[in-house]
Amino acid sequence: MPTYEKGVKGKYQLVVADKSWAKLKRSLKHITKKTAARTFDERITNLKEIHRGWINYFRMGNIQSKLKELDSWCAID
Repeated sequence: MPTYEKGVKGKYQLVVADKSWAKLKRSLKHITKKTAARTFDERITNLKEIHRGWINYFRMGNIQSKLKELDSWCAID
């Protein structure tokens, strides 16, 4: 769903739907579950595939802040 500044011509901004963010989070959690029977290399390969596909599909959208939020999941303090 596009968002824009009302009354300003040509100021459209593409955003990713909340439903799509939730689906991405579910798939990432599914891959990184400790109980899943996968090797470390398989997990990394699957994460790279999802990351590459998702970024390419939504590359025109405004996703910078949401990606930083996802990065905070694995931040080590």
